[in-house]
Amino acid sequence: MISSVALVVSSVICAANALKETASFVPSPQALPIRFRRPSLSHRYAPLSMVKVGEMAPDFSLKDQSGKVVKLSSFKNKKSVVVFFYPADMTPGCTKQAQAFNTALDDFKKLGAEVIGVSSDADHSEFISAYGLKMTLLSDIGGEVRKQWQVPGAMFGALPGRVTYVIGKDGIVKKVYDNLLDSESHIPQARAALA
Repeated sequence: MISSVALVVSSVICAANALKETASFVPSPQALPIRFRRPSLSHRYAPLSMVKVGEMAPDFSLKDQSGKVVKLSSFKNKKSVVVFFYPADMTPGCTKQAQAFNTALDDFKKLGAEVIGVSSDADHSEFISAYGLKMTLLSDIGGEVRKQWQVPGAMFGALPGRVTYVIGKDGIVKKVYDNLLDSESHIPQARAALA
């Protein structure tokens, strides 16, 4: 019981730290309960739709830890890609998740997949050196790719969510796994989708 409470607290802290990177949060009308929506504005917004299994993964170009631009479409027809969106570097749940992916990198390579982490952190160098991470981490400053992919947030959209996408060589999404609290569960879920 205590460990699950600690995990919830660490996940909330992780997500709260990620909010420091954003200037402000204004929820969309879709994030509000229906009874609080302003009818005069609700028709102006298209319904939000997260990237789903069977859809083509939207392309993006983001800088990695060395400043090199990584384009998702550059992997098409070459290898599968595991893209995991996480709230923030150097926080308990996110650190556990990154370390677990790092430990499983050889397994993913044997399955023909590249592992890529995405957060709004501007610089991942401290995180990578502190934990000996060998995977590519991308900076989605301002959360534009997170918005493009409609990655669901936690706590009614107030905090960045933790979602993993498994993308086949053909660029089609094979698996979407959304679990903020159990950060390490993303690894076996992604591995199973590639097997």
